[in-house]
Amino acid sequence: MTDLDALRRASIFGEALAVIVAIVATPTYLAAFGWDVEAAIFVHPEAVLGRGQDTALLWRWGFLGDMLYSYLLLLPLALFSHRRVRPPRPWLADVGLAGALAYIFIGGAAAGILAQAGASLIEAHGAADAAQRSAIVTSFNLLRDAFVFGVWQTLDALTAGTWAFSVGWLLLANRPLVGRSLVVLGAWAWALAFATMAGIHSLAVLGGGLAVAVAAWIFWTALDRTRAGPAAA
Repeated sequence: MTDLDALRRASIFGEALAVIVAIVATPTYLAAFGWDVEAAIFVHPEAVLGRGQDTALLWRWGFLGDMLYSYLLLLPLALFSHRRVRPPRPWLADVGLAGALAYIFIGGAAAGILAQAGASLIEAHGAADAAQRSAIVTSFNLLRDAFVFGVWQTLDALTAGTWAFSVGWLLLANRPLVGRSLVVLGAWAWALAFATMAGIHSLAVLGGGLAVAVAAWIFWTALDRTRAGPAAA
């Protein structure tokens, strides 16, 4: 077995495990926010503070699960994709790997911090008086702004976008459908980062951007088929 084969198997195992963890952790995470999807995506403090100790438990395990399936379990995939696409343009593959590692480790660290610190603030809020609750809300907002908006939706979006775009670009020649999907996904992630930088935190904007990305992929695929014929894809 070659190193590439070993990485491929590790990647498949990591992705399968990530799916299993996501199936359990995602409902747990959403339950912490009372199944409010927008509140869960943008981590609205009012959706979790004051909802009791059970919410703190759901929060902790939801974020710890996210640390695994969104970040750490993707490490074998990052290493495999780098080895798989590196020969044609090593510099571009290396840029993609740098983006992947930054996304995985910085984003994973943010998830771990949010899991523990956020749960502690939720628990403290339930036992605090009015003055203390005001301070806890301020601390919670600071935690959210730093790690959700600052790390996840800005830095992570830029680094994950770089990873997806570079791998997709290098796959265009041999795997055009997958390559185009990753290029468009990377561009959408960059757009998310710039929207966050502009202070835009909207589920409608997020969904609209994704719809534009899907439309761009469809148009690109149709255009390539028209130019090169049915055998191109």
